Amino acid sequence: MKLLKTAALAALLATGAAHASSELLINGSFEADTQGYNSWNIYSTLTGWTGVGAGIELRNNVVGVAPDGLNFVELDTTANSAMYQNVSTALNQSYTLTFQFQDRPGVSTSSQGLEISWGGNVVGTVNNSAGGNWQTVSYTLLGTGNIEALSFRAIGTSDSLGTSLDNVSLTAAVPEPETYAMLLAGLGLVGFAARRRKQ
Repeated sequence: MKLLKTAALAALLATGAAHASSELLINGSFEADTQGYNSWNIYSTLTGWTGVGAGIELRNNVVGVAPDGLNFVELDTTANSAMYQNVSTALNQSYTLTFQFQDRPGVSTSSQGLEISWGGNVVGTVNNSAGGNWQTVSYTLLGTGNIEALSFRAIGTSDSLGTSLDNVSLTAAVPEPETYAMLLAGLGLVGFAARRRKQ
């Protein structure tokens, strides 16, 4: 019986470890690249991210303040552009994508907005249209067992006055507490059955 309890505990701990949430993106807050205070520049790539088209504008305290760290990016550089990062996924694994965005204050709604894609498929667009505070959004994405590209693209008027992006995070979704409760109940039943059999 002691052996059964030990095995059950080990299985539970292994399940918890397998489902632990860990960050899958590199440089989601854009702090791995040095950008001087109160300055900006356009780069073809940033650590972990590949720019498409007119590159990635990295800012530090210019037309906004980063909600996480010092740097943030804009993808309407000299023209609308995009960036992506490739992620290895597990088949049918759910992933949680969160990020923060802010439209440029005082600029028309038509100039703003970002499109988010996963594996080449659009999963949503954002635009707070009022040039307000940073907003946080979240999406649930599904893994295919392949390498998937997570992509952000500027979608407003191509006029170098677009939406800012920061604090991008992608994690494997952790099971709900009910899942663990069901696992514990199942292990309890196995233990109960083994004990009755022994008697």
